[in-house]
Amino acid sequence: MGILLYFSPASAQALSDGEYKVNADSLNVRSSPNLDAPVIGSLAKGTIVSVEEEKYGWSKIDYNGKSGWVAGYYLVAASSSSPLKGKHITLDPGHGGYDPGAVGVNGNYEKDVNLKTAHATSTRLQAAGAEVTMTRDSDVYLPLENRVAVSHSSDSDAFISFHYNASTSSDVKGIGSYYYKEADALLAQQIQNELASQTDRQNDGVRYGDFHVLRENKKPSALLELGFLSNPEEGALVETDAYQNQVSEAVTNGIINYFSN
Repeated sequence: MGILLYFSPASAQALSDGEYKVNADSLNVRSSPNLDAPVIGSLAKGTIVSVEEEKYGWSKIDYNGKSGWVAGYYLVAASSSSPLKGKHITLDPGHGGYDPGAVGVNGNYEKDVNLKTAHATSTRLQAAGAEVTMTRDSDVYLPLENRVAVSHSSDSDAFISFHYNASTSSDVKGIGSYYYKEADALLAQQIQNELASQTDRQNDGVRYGDFHVLRENKKPSALLELGFLSNPEEGALVETDAYQNQVSEAVTNGIINYFSN
């Protein structure tokens, strides 16, 4: 449950465009700069956001691909530098359009959760200084070869493909990271290390994967399987803002660690 905010415009700090960190246990994201506006989500303490606009003490941010507003009073300047400045990351939300991917026991589609995760990760990567390109930014179908072409045309420093899994058994669960080229094993490992640290999911480790978006990609690349939609508990968990925050932070930190080596 998000914190309840009571403040007046006069008491709120004025923020310039840039990177800020949430300084509250849980910060509501609203659809417009008004306490009576609907809450569309929440941000955990320490979440890095980019402020696009400031109005009457409210700060406009990108929230999972949509515009959202948070109370500027609860944002402080991010103390970290921009560790990914000069890096170009391509994010690939798997499936899309008429290809739903896995279908969860709750009726949710993998394509939608993939896009949600990619948007959340894009926000964090940009806050860390990276330039981000999405292979798809909406619910459209994109052939595998086109996804690789985006990676190449963007001159990516890293390519990350987002997926969620399914099994005929509802008991199967866990998260794992895949690579094709040995040279890319470190990228997958750094991300998996952070995923295991940030979430309480079963750690399925790092594995070789003969996937088109990895095999045909000339850029460092990894494919992530971030949970089983066929598992009732995990399928519901991955839809939550809390899990999306954990995953996006883990992927961002893993990429930072990869380029720090």
